[in-house]
Parts: sequence; C-alpha cells; structure tokens
Amino acid sequence: MSRLTSTFVTAWLFRAIAWLGIGWLLGWPGVLLLLAAAVTTQGVALLLRRLRETPAVSRALLGVSIAAHVALWGAVVGRTGGGAAPMLVPGMGVFACLAVSYLVDVYRLRADPGQHGPVLLYLLQFPVLPVGPLSRVHEFSQQLGRVDVTMAGFSYGVRRIVTGFTKVYLLAGPLGSTADAIFALRVTKLSTDTAWLGAVCGALEAYFYISGFSDIGIGLGKILGFRYQENFRRPFTADSIREFWRRWNVTLITWLRDYLSLPIAGHARQTVAGFLLTVAGFIVVGAWFRPSLNVLPWAVYFSAWLAVEAAGFGAWLQRLPRAVRHVYVLLVVLAGWTLLRASGAGPLLGYVEAMVGAAITPFGASSVYLTWDVTTALVCAVVFAGPMMGNVSRWRVSVDAATASLLMMLGATGVLLWHAGTLVRRLLPRDRPTGPPR
Repeated sequence: MSRLTSTFVTAWLFRAIAWLGIGWLLGWPGVLLLLAAAVTTQGVALLLRRLRETPAVSRALLGVSIAAHVALWGAVVGRTGGGAAPMLVPGMGVFACLAVSYLVDVYRLRADPGQHGPVLLYLLQFPVLPVGPLSRVHEFSQQLGRVDVTMAGFSYGVRRIVTGFTKVYLLAGPLGSTADAIFALRVTKLSTDTAWLGAVCGALEAYFYISGFSDIGIGLGKILGFRYQENFRRPFTADSIREFWRRWNVTLITWLRDYLSLPIAGHARQTVAGFLLTVAGFIVVGAWFRPSLNVLPWAVYFSAWLAVEAAGFGAWLQRLPRAVRHVYVLLVVLAGWTLLRASGAGPLLGYVEAMVGAAITPFGASSVYLTWDVTTALVCAVVFAGPMMGNVSRWRVSVDAATASLLMMLGATGVLLWHAGTLVRRLLPRDRPTGPPR
C-alpha cells in the first residue's frame, strides 16, 4: 500500500503534469487533432484485427491508413505559415511514425489493439513529440506498469533536459540564425570564409537542434519512469558516410528499416532498387528536419555517396589513415547540408564556387557574423560534436550526483524557509482595528 500511495502516485502525477503541460504548449486545436487521429488509428487497428482472415483487404486497409497519416502530416506542414502551432509541425511527424509502427505491428500480429489506454498513451507521447526518440508499442506498454521515479532518475533527467535546452537555444539557435543570414546573401557578397562559416553553422545547427530535443525527450521520459533509446551517437566522429548515418537519429533510421523497408545505411552491395529505396528513406530524413523542395536532390546526393562506398570506395577508404577518412566525412556532410539549405540551383552553384575559393568578396568578411555569442556557440558546438565529448562523458555520473545533491539542498532549504516564515507569522502580533470603540 505504501508503494501505491508514494511512488505510484508520484509517477502518475508527474506524467499527468507533463502531458498537460506539453498539451498546453501544443494548443487545444493541436491536441484535439492528435486525439482524433489517435482514436481513428485505434479504430483502424481494431478493424485490422478483425480482417486478419482476409490478407488482401487488411493489406489494402494498412496501405490506405499509412497514406492518410502521410497526407495529414503534409497538410500540417503546409499550414506552417498559416498559424499552425510551432510544436505541432514536428510533432505530427513523430505521431505519424508512432501510428504507422503500431498499425504495422498489429498487422504482423505483434501488438494487441485491445489495450485501449496504453495504445492511446503510446500514440500521444507528448514528452517526445518534438523529434523523438521513437519507440515500439510493446516497449512503451511494458514500461507503463513500472514506476521508476527515483532521485537518481530525476537528477539524470534534469541534466538531460538542461543539456537539451542548451543545445537547442544556446547552440542551435545562434548557429541557425547565422546560417540563415549567410545563405540569404547574394552570391556577389559571399567570401570564402563566410561561405564556409555558413556551411559549418548549418550542419551543426541541424545536429544540435534534433539531438537537443531528443535529449529533452529522454530526460523527461526518465523523470516519468520511461527509458528511451539514445538517438545520436556522435555522428561527426564517424569515418564513413555509411557510419555517419548509422549514428544519426538512430531510432528514425531503425524505424525506416523495420516498418517501411528503407534501410538507408544497410546495403553492403548497391543495386538500382536499393538505391531508389535509399533515396526514399533520405527524403523522410530530410523532411524530418527541413521540409522543402531541396529534400529530393539532398536525398539523391547522400544516396549516391552510399552507393559509391558500397561499390568499393568504402573498402579502399578503410586503408587510409583515420584522420583522412574523418576529413572526407566532414567535407561530404557539410556539402550535403549546404545543398539542403540553398534556395536554388543558381545560388547553390555560386555558394560552392565561393567555398572553393572563387569568391568575389575579399577574404575576411565573416568577421561581421562572428559576434561574441556566435563565436562562443560555434566553439562549444565543435567541441561537443567532436571526439572530446567522449572524455567529458566520464564526468556525467559526478554531474548527476551533484544535481541530486543540489535538488535535495534546494528542496530542504525551501521547506526550512516555509516553516520559518510560518513561525514568524505566528509570533508577530496581529493587526487590531484602530477605530473608536463603540
């Protein structure tokens, strides 16, 4: 009974606060839209279970349902400039992935649609709605019964949330603004150093924006008693393009492989069909971060590099020093994110010319953008995205312990001050009326 009145109640109180808080950020129209989509998805899942004896009909229903979720996501993205809630746009992408994985698992008889409550909570995972990490319905349902709300988990979750907000607002924010300003320049005003600064800022912004929100989701989940998979494994330390994409947004890459049969980085030998599937997978990955018409050439670009590595270049590359392989990955990745940000073929060509040294503007024009906050964010981003982050990781246990101690100290201080204030109010004489006696 003590577990029911303490840990259990605390866990579900935290979960209710988190769901309501993030629902408030989404706005009630967004919440109602997601709720209606979740109820509809559950209805389709129940229908899929009834139609299991007719595979052709159930397969057609599954295909129509997946297409409907894609169309809903596209409609929300299309309303970005029309007043859609900021969190609803990426949130619909996460919701679509969760709904598709659930329906596919029901179709494959790996999920039971009879558990309505856990299914709806799984589909409406507000804590991970911005960009993930993605999970499976059976993994989430198993964790609902656990109430692992401890001070260690709470301090770990707080650290991950603080880390995530730092990545999103203190690193990705200034870097993204700088990249937007540079890519908006005319080609004639680009210098070589400015073009390289914009490319580096754009690539790092993408990494810290998505990984930052993933950290927030992982940390909030830990506080609520959920354990989510790590979403990024220091992709900028990879020594091949294939390895880079195996470390980038891991749960999304795995989801594409398991539910849409789009193994982005899993082809040991490249074929025409495999190349087309890889392009389709990259379209999803690119649209996850920056939906635009540039997603298609961006997808073809990285698919081509994976095909080249699979054709034998990757094996030859492994014979080179690790530093050379690492420089190769950085150059290819920077060029790829530049392609995704460019506003057209002409500006892209001019931007690439500036990067290779054919700029009209003299070298040194980037100093205008290297303000104190941008320089600080850039240096920290390079350090935290690089190999030195592995050395910092050994201090995380100490940071968690310090966070727990700080939280306990602040809590004890708050209780002490509250009791002291109550005692002082009791000792002070109450105000008495000063009017004339009757």
